[in-house]
Amino acid sequence: MSLKIGWFISDEDPKSHELFANTYQAIQDLNLDVSISYLFYDQCQGEKKKKDPFLASLKNLGIDSICVSSEEFRKKMDSLQTGEGPLDDLQDKYYSQLMEKIPKDPIDIALLVGYTLPVSTEFINTYTTLRFRPALPNGPSGDRSTITWQLIGTRSLKSGSSMDFLTEYNPERGIPLTYCDYSIKSEIFFRQWLDLDTKMKSLSMKQIMETEGENNLLFKTIKETGEIWEQPLLNLTIQYLSTGEISIKDQEIYFNDEPQSEGVCLVEEIEEKFFGIKKDEESAEDGICEEKENIAPEEEDKEET
Repeated sequence: MSLKIGWFISDEDPKSHELFANTYQAIQDLNLDVSISYLFYDQCQGEKKKKDPFLASLKNLGIDSICVSSEEFRKKMDSLQTGEGPLDDLQDKYYSQLMEKIPKDPIDIALLVGYTLPVSTEFINTYTTLRFRPALPNGPSGDRSTITWQLIGTRSLKSGSSMDFLTEYNPERGIPLTYCDYSIKSEIFFRQWLDLDTKMKSLSMKQIMETEGENNLLFKTIKETGEIWEQPLLNLTIQYLSTGEISIKDQEIYFNDEPQSEGVCLVEEIEEKFFGIKKDEESAEDGICEEKENIAPEEEDKEET
């Protein structure tokens, strides 16, 4: 039986367009038993002209697009978070509009990729909801930029990507489904950390963020490394869900019918299938879901929290 996906993205994450397009192509290339029933987008046609070509491209793929603008929702949410009213009521109202527009044909999973809005309890209880994040299950929260700066600020040993199964008890983080990790203190990062340490002798982290932003050498290297791993994790997770190798039963994660309390680490599978690296060929700087030796300069390192 085909795995039917409802795909959800937000305007705030430009990378989400690329992830969607590449995943769609991978489904065709690998002949996976997967169909994308529709794509939900929180910006409507004409609302932001630069996004219109993306929405138009969906028609060429034969995929229905569903839009409920989040602009007004975000403005009200910002005011409510300052103490002017109950946020849950606003979420429920927004998702009531959203769910009214979603086709009634059942989907197997609602997949949130670059989807930045909080999700209502009603939505999570109605659909098996998975959120893809450019961070480890226990890693930082926020958008890509925020996550990367948190990694740098805490001098984390590693980063990664993850897919989480959202529940009403944990609608933000959920239960780890799959993940991959990689060292950001291996040899390829040595020069970038050294560059940061040199600058921090005269500048604060805040000043570096303000003056260099995403052009900072370490920031760029961490971001680019993460993007190398994201697409394979997304593709492989969808493939394993479609074959039943990964499944969710009674809010527990299974891999080949074995329960996985901490999620399924797919580093070895990604290295072999996408990078052509077999287990016995792994170098010391590859991510293998275990601790790596710290070789970065200066300060004592901390795990991601």
